[in-house]
Parts: sequence; structure tokens; C-alpha cells
Amino acid sequence: METQILNKQHRHLNRNMDRIAKVKPQVTIQIEANGLHELFKKSLKSLANKLKYKIYNPTRHTDCTMKIEVDATNSTNLLKKFLNQVLELTHTHHTIFCTMYIEELNEKRLIAQLFGNWFDKFDNKIKYVPENGILISSETDSSNPFTGSIIFKCEE
Repeated sequence: METQILNKQHRHLNRNMDRIAKVKPQVTIQIEANGLHELFKKSLKSLANKLKYKIYNPTRHTDCTMKIEVDATNSTNLLKKFLNQVLELTHTHHTIFCTMYIEELNEKRLIAQLFGNWFDKFDNKIKYVPENGILISSETDSSNPFTGSIIFKCEE
């Protein structure tokens, strides 16, 4: 009889382990910015440093330049779509984009030039920003009106 009880407990443990195994790893970055320009630039720089530790170096030569155009309904969705497009370009071209030149930016539109470096191996295999992965609050504090966090889902 005791063997049967242990088997039931073992089955229960296996079901719980299956649930745990299905949780995808994630990486989170904290952001503080004075405006939209700084919010987008800091988000890109932080993403780059999560993909490859200490990749950002303002004096480093860039290997790749890409133009990106993003439209969305608000600034939070714009940031999410921007970061997801950057990640798509990163994996397509094996390039970590560290800096950008913003040609146009408002609450609903971004046009920018991305500058990056080629890499084969990443420290974190970041794939995308999930649906509710951006938590940004607009504060009345004039020193940092944008504060929040960005969650990235990683490859298992």
C-alpha cells in the first residue's frame, strides 16, 4: 500500500514539474528617461547590453546600418513594436544594434537609422517582448518623466 501512495505523490510531483518546465525564461530591464528620444535610445542600448554584455561602446566602429519605420497607436505599443523589430533584425542579420539616429519620433511613429555590430554568440537568446511586457509610467517628476521596466522572453 505504501508504494501506491508514493507513486501517487510521484505522479503529482511529475505534473508540477511539467508545469515548471513550461515557464519560459525572461530578462527584465529597468528604464528611466527624460523624454521619448531618451526612452527609445536607452531601451535599445539596454537590449544590446543584455544580448552581449558590455557591447555598447560609443567609439566602436559599426558593421551594419539599417533603417527602421514603426507605427503604433501609442508610445508604449510603439516601443514594443520597435524592440520586436530590432530583435527580428538582430536574429536575421546576426547583428546587435547599439545606437540609433532618430529621424522622426512622436507618440505614434518612429523613423530611425540603427547602427550595430555583427555577432555569432549572444549572452542571452532574447526572442521578443510579450504582449504586456512593457510597464512604463509617465510621472509628473520633470527629471525622469518615464520610468518602468521591459520584459523580454528568451529561448528555452
